Formats: sequence, C-alpha cells, structure tokens
Amino acid sequence: MIVNLEHSVLDAEVDEFDVVHFSNYVRWYGAALKEFLARYSEPAGFFGDGVEVRVARVRASYSNSARRDDVVSVSIRRVENLGRSLRLYFRAEANGELLARAELNLVFVRTEPYGLVRVPAALAARLAADQAEKTAAEHELAEQPTVGSAA
Repeated sequence: MIVNLEHSVLDAEVDEFDVVHFSNYVRWYGAALKEFLARYSEPAGFFGDGVEVRVARVRASYSNSARRDDVVSVSIRRVENLGRSLRLYFRAEANGELLARAELNLVFVRTEPYGLVRVPAALAARLAADQAEKTAAEHELAEQPTVGSAA
C-alpha cells in the first residue's frame, strides 16, 4: 500500500438517509493524492521549473455505501508508470467492506510552451525503487518457513 488515510464520515457528507454522497469519494481520493504528491515530490506537486501535474481522467465504481459515523479507509494501492502518465489505483473501505474503487490518471505538462511531458525521471526512479523494495520484502516474507514446518 502506497498511501492510506482514515476519514471519519462527517454529517455534511451524508444525505437524509445517512448515506455518503458519491461525490465525497472523489474528495477523499483527492486527499490521498495530495499525500502521494507530498511523499514523492518536494515541495508537494513540484516536479521542476515549468512542469505541473494534472488529473487527466478518473474512473470510479461503487460497491457499497459508507454511512454516518463510519471510518473510511482510503488508500492508493498501486501506481503504474505509463511513460507519459501515471495511473493510480484507489480503494475506499469501511467495516471490512469494499465501498468503491477508482483509477486516476495523472499527466505532467510543461507550462511554457505548453505541452505534455514524460513522467519526471526523479519521480519514476523513486517509484521504481519503492516497487523493487516492496517486491523484495514480499519475496523475503514468502521464503520464511511457517510455524511448524520443517526447515
């Protein structure tokens, strides 16, 4: 998991049936994106002079409803570097149930002259290093003998 945020549902986020309005999930994904940008750029969202990040597409699907007083866990589970964009995979869960999933595509643009650019090299390298570290840790965990097994 790359980012995980906990959010207590607010009164203003629910309708008269105590169900969270779907638009709030997008706001929660935005908070997780902000945390991601803070982790992978310095200052947050800065990728070099004249390079800015933009959300190019969001696709979301909803499975269950969060309700008043729920604590929702919003996470970015995976990031794919597509060369000219990043695809981030989000999940929202509460009470052990999947509420919603989303894919969000980020692109990077040069402001003068305006145009799309590749994913910044420093960001791509950091994402690749984190993925390699995660894969190594998973591999190491998989190789550990289980309790009661012969070594």
